[in-house]
Amino acid sequence: MSYSVNIISTDNSVVKIPFKPNAYPNLMELIIDTYYEEIGECLGKGLCGTCHVKVVSGTMEDFMDSTEKQTLSNTYNSDSQSRLACQIMLTKQIDKMTFKIINDNILNL
Repeated sequence: MSYSVNIISTDNSVVKIPFKPNAYPNLMELIIDTYYEEIGECLGKGLCGTCHVKVVSGTMEDFMDSTEKQTLSNTYNSDSQSRLACQIMLTKQIDKMTFKIINDNILNL
């Protein structure tokens, strides 16, 4: 079975990206492979904040670990809808959700 997510790019264009569950390790890898390459400096470890996205539609019900919380707390422009794409698994729970790529991912250390 195939699912999809909508990605709003930094120029506000919307791209629908189909995916199969677990075809990629996470949402960041799907975005890099199919659409946008300028995220993920820490290679998916949840440490750099360059894959900062905001949930525009849908609800994230999965657990946010302490590393992701810490990185987001130090990331400029993060809020309650912020997530790291490298920490979002490709499961049916994100089917039809919309995420916006945030391009001002500067850590406030």
